Amino acid sequence: MKRRKSLLILFLIHLIFGSYAFSQCAGESNTVTICDKEADITFKNYNLFDQLLGSPTTGGTWSSLNPANNFALDTNTGILNLWSINRAGMHLFTYTNSSCDESATITINLGGYPGEDNVDGGANACSDNTAVNLYTFLDNDLTDLNADTNGKWTEDISTATGFLVNQFFDAEAAGPGTYSFIYTTLEVDTCLPRTAKVVLEVHRAPEAGEASDIIICESEDFSLFTNINLFDWLEGEDKDGIWSDLSGTNQITSPTDSIINVEEIYANFGPGTYDFEYTVFSKHGVCSEKTSIVTLSIPNITGNFSVDNICDGSSLRINIFYESTYPVDFSHDLVYEIVNATTNDIVFTGIQNSISLSHKLPSLIASHSFTISDPTTAPGKYFIRVKEINNIDGITCKSLKINSADFLVFDTKFSIEKRCYEGNDVLLNISEHIDTGGNLSNANFLVSYTVEDLTNGGSVQFLNQPISFSNGNAILPIDISDFPVHTKQYKIKITNPAKSGLDCLDYVFEASLIPDEIKLDLIIDNTCNATKIQAEIDAPPIGDGTYTITYEVVEVGTTNVLIDNTISYNSSGGSANLDIDISSLEAGNYQVILKSIQNDTNPCRTKFDFEITKNFSIAGIPDPPTLDLNQVFCAANFSPNAPTLSDIVITTGTNLTWYQDETTSTPLNNNTTLEDGKTYYVTASDPANSCESSDRALVTVKIITTSTVITGNTTPFFCSLDTLTLNDFEAVAENGEIIWYDSPTGGNELSSNTIIKNGISYFAVERIDTCEHNIRTEFKATVVNPPTPEFNGNTERCALDKLTLFDIESEITENTNFNLLWYDADSDGNELSNSDLIEQNITYYAVFIDPITACEGQRIPITFNLSKCNPEDYDFFIPDGFSPNNDGTNDYFFIPYIEFFYPNYEFEIFNRYGQSLFKGDINNAKWNGNNTSGNEVINGVYFYILNYNKDSLPPKQGRIYLSK
Repeated sequence: MKRRKSLLILFLIHLIFGSYAFSQCAGESNTVTICDKEADITFKNYNLFDQLLGSPTTGGTWSSLNPANNFALDTNTGILNLWSINRAGMHLFTYTNSSCDESATITINLGGYPGEDNVDGGANACSDNTAVNLYTFLDNDLTDLNADTNGKWTEDISTATGFLVNQFFDAEAAGPGTYSFIYTTLEVDTCLPRTAKVVLEVHRAPEAGEASDIIICESEDFSLFTNINLFDWLEGEDKDGIWSDLSGTNQITSPTDSIINVEEIYANFGPGTYDFEYTVFSKHGVCSEKTSIVTLSIPNITGNFSVDNICDGSSLRINIFYESTYPVDFSHDLVYEIVNATTNDIVFTGIQNSISLSHKLPSLIASHSFTISDPTTAPGKYFIRVKEINNIDGITCKSLKINSADFLVFDTKFSIEKRCYEGNDVLLNISEHIDTGGNLSNANFLVSYTVEDLTNGGSVQFLNQPISFSNGNAILPIDISDFPVHTKQYKIKITNPAKSGLDCLDYVFEASLIPDEIKLDLIIDNTCNATKIQAEIDAPPIGDGTYTITYEVVEVGTTNVLIDNTISYNSSGGSANLDIDISSLEAGNYQVILKSIQNDTNPCRTKFDFEITKNFSIAGIPDPPTLDLNQVFCAANFSPNAPTLSDIVITTGTNLTWYQDETTSTPLNNNTTLEDGKTYYVTASDPANSCESSDRALVTVKIITTSTVITGNTTPFFCSLDTLTLNDFEAVAENGEIIWYDSPTGGNELSSNTIIKNGISYFAVERIDTCEHNIRTEFKATVVNPPTPEFNGNTERCALDKLTLFDIESEITENTNFNLLWYDADSDGNELSNSDLIEQNITYYAVFIDPITACEGQRIPITFNLSKCNPEDYDFFIPDGFSPNNDGTNDYFFIPYIEFFYPNYEFEIFNRYGQSLFKGDINNAKWNGNNTSGNEVINGVYFYILNYNKDSLPPKQGRIYLSK
């Protein structure tokens, strides 16, 4: 509406004053020259609109030709902060008024500002810095005024080095000393160039020296190395550094300690490499510490014999694995001995000459292997050891040790008894098996083995068969069932576990299994209405002889053979499924008989005759009963009793049998009480042949009982913020579901998700299936809806004003019918007192509450920024002195109220030598006049560097006078 009124007024002005007034609305362009902007604080709010010539009108917008100036310009008011523009030169700002579609430009020739001189020790750098940025040392006393960035740096001729490139000075090339630099701004229009001077002190970087390694052999007399001075292994170092123990040998015990005891290191930690670090600290805070590392090396090469267990009479494979503490290529000769571990007798001595090895990173491991074809060892436990090591070449310390290793020689006994075995297995007897200690074994194993058929060829492998030993004895079942019955000879070989002595087995044996019996079966498709009968025959091979197999069908109650047949199998046996043709049989009851006789000569066979008999009927299955599939029962019709199975209505069928499901064989009693929703199954039976109808008829019953809706409150109070539905009424159905209507009778059915409205009646009734109770219960709610508060104030405030929530309440639209409360969360949360002080970046939630029902309205969030404090409005200053004499007055140096203007500030106090005495921030704001060691400093002038850490303000440097 306001915009429409403005357009109307402009239109009337145009009609009254004509096109002349319209064309002057942007004014005319103008050029302004400003030389010393820092001399006038009003240049922080320079009004560009006032510089326009002609008759400009308000309502237009300002823009800068250079986007880099946008941050300093208010585009609506034309207020320009010249202090924020740190580039001397010409700057153009355009005013555009859409009322006349014209613009005008203000050109500002802005003179340079070089910052203030820094010549009193405030500029420091380290001699190892190759690019010192001189801009960091320009300073002034104004927090929002910075030196120009487009000026030029030059060296003062009195200290010129040639190592300045733009604003970067190579302090490493120049070396320690004091150097002067001149910063000159550009000449702009009538504004002359201006200069600032920086005197830079370059401080010497620390030097940790060049380190040499210490190498001491294990063969040395370590008592000669109990007082090694680590400084003797450095060259060119500063002498005021400290040593530290990087390897944890505990040799360095104080900051002045440089002595290590190699004898102790070797005794406590053995051979290896140990590092000691020398650190030299800076004399000035601008330089970093330097370090060098001296490494103590005690070389060591150790070998370990490794020998696999062998079977008696086998060759012996010997491995030697060497481990080194350093990379090395070396060789040696070896004389070794094999010793009986029980008798300690030497049973074999051997020689290995010119063993050559190479240890490479990262593993530092090498190996050598050789074989003894005839070690002449009896069964038992042995170990191999070194007798002599000669001609060591390539090892720094000529020291080598090889550790001994144990091994076993097995002579385990195996046997299988030649006899008839039941099942699939013959039994392998194992004895005299020893364990890793050379004693009779009591261990458990998982054994894998292979059985070979030496009669017919072929083999079978078996994996992970369990076996348990007791005093060296065990029995392993060997499965030979997959081999032909006439196999006479087998060979068994254990393949796993390897090197256990069990793999020594390579055994030939003879054994037989008790032969399998012929398998006979009769398969009748339906014993009450047979149409197909199969005779199943599985005759295993019998080596020699034949099978004679017959079947016959006899009518029950007579001796009449109606069907018969005979077949034969030779010694190979065979399998067959023979169809017995019963298609010629009439309806009735019958018996089928299947017989087998065999005449083989297997000595392990004990039974030769086999027979199987089964009965069956043809056309003997009655039809199932017929009835309605779903039958409904109202419980009231059977009161005080309940409906039972006998109450189910059957259309056809006799001799009924009821079941609880379609497959169970256990019948139900006819007086079983019906259960709601349950399905029952029924059959009919023929007593002549005991055949029951193959199909079961089913019926599902439903029993319906209804009741009045249960409730404790039909007229509740609800809050609108909860958005409640009919589901939220206190209404309970005892058995069925709740159905809602809009009328006590008839009417329309409502969804349970219908939102409850104030003062409207709703009616609930219980429904089960299609049965609905005859009485509906009326519910009527009162829904309370408080309004949402409206905040009309400003969230940008200053913490120094100490505002409370009460001060803010006047900026919220008043509503006398509801109470205004404050919370700390958008839902639930804690109620706040309106006397609470407002805090920075805390979100407060205002809400109207109904005083009677305590119903809430919608909460609105309000978050305050309390950092909008202008230092100039609160007399912000930095003290220039203090007197820490504990008299209760001016005992600490601190900056009053700085936390409200620059909450992330940091400052550091230095003495005139550049040593840091104190570091402060919002959490550690006061200096008591002590240094970092807690000692009081003397009276005098000290220096500080203040980092505002806000709005890209440069650090501020200054002086403090301390007087006790």
